[in-house]
Amino acid sequence: MIEFTFSDGEEMGVCEDGRVTTFSSSFINTYKQNAHSIARAKSWKTSGDGARFREAYGTDPMALTFESSITGVYPTDDGVVYSFNINEMSGIYKKSLAEEKTPEAHVINSVDLSFGAGSYNPANGTLAVSLSKSYYNSDIALFNVSTGDYKTLTEGDTADEDPYISPDEPHIIYYASRGVGRTAGGDFAQFSPSAIYKLNTSTLELEEIASDPKFSYFKPVVRGGEVYAIKAPSKVKRTNPLLEIILIPYRILQGIVGFVNLFVNVFAGKSLTSGGSNPAKGRDYDSRKIAMHGNLIDVEKEAKKNAKSKDSDYGIVPKDWKIINLTTGEELASGAAAFDISDDGTIYYTNGRRIFSIKEGKRKKLANTSLCLSISCPHSCKKDEDLFNF
Repeated sequence: MIEFTFSDGEEMGVCEDGRVTTFSSSFINTYKQNAHSIARAKSWKTSGDGARFREAYGTDPMALTFESSITGVYPTDDGVVYSFNINEMSGIYKKSLAEEKTPEAHVINSVDLSFGAGSYNPANGTLAVSLSKSYYNSDIALFNVSTGDYKTLTEGDTADEDPYISPDEPHIIYYASRGVGRTAGGDFAQFSPSAIYKLNTSTLELEEIASDPKFSYFKPVVRGGEVYAIKAPSKVKRTNPLLEIILIPYRILQGIVGFVNLFVNVFAGKSLTSGGSNPAKGRDYDSRKIAMHGNLIDVEKEAKKNAKSKDSDYGIVPKDWKIINLTTGEELASGAAAFDISDDGTIYYTNGRRIFSIKEGKRKKLANTSLCLSISCPHSCKKDEDLFNF
């Protein structure tokens, strides 16, 4: 019996009858193999005498980079449904755990959309996930896993994430939402603190469940009529009007210098600064930092900070990210990146490096991970024909 499933970087994991196993995505493996095959086929362009003559010699065609991750893994009757990102592609697939040689079943692929974490209703075979169109905006979408059809449930200049289908009322979906703050010119300025909302997909009624200018709430979970979520201090900075006035001359000068530098760079091919023609060119992506709910987490820095605590099973997210019962206000765990609650009331959560269970107030470590950011339990959801009639 599956107790929970989880993501670990670009790996998937399953805890079944107390035993944790991990496995990879066949699609991601095939994607990488095909990319290397194409690179080998084009290697003649950058190797040999012909490439040397064209001054193209020396570029390694096999030096490929892949930014890939499993964004969610959801238990089904015979396996899992999972969502992923790899470079510019995202998708949702079904994977059988009973037959290892059974090919993965395609649900949807896209190069325009990115599919994030969510929840699965096994009674209907529907999956609610966040659907991103850009870094700043995402909506909540409901997928029919059998057909790949989907409906978008939210819209607007917001980042809507973490949809959770209510087990008792599948026409009710809880989710987290951050408003996008923009400048007068329409450029992104900052996110508002994340709040929890309740959407009735039958009546389209929307209700705010939890919000606070000093805190962000995300990863909602519903059990026994009570709502749970992760509560974290808001990182939104309040501006000082006096300081803004003082900085006006400096910013005008900064803009003039930037314009002159751009002009010289375009027409002379060099920068006014000593950093070369383009200091940003070739700059590597800092894999030690990950974006989570509008926060940029420095994994290495946070891990070192948490390692100083008395808890040896430290994680990579701040200790003040706490799982709370929004209905009662009770705090259940700290340093949580994601969590879910099983039908028997057991809380399974991860701090990014470890997975724990909390049952009857006692915490138990279940597994070590590299980068676990999502976790899901099997849900005994009811069926709602009106809502999921595609």
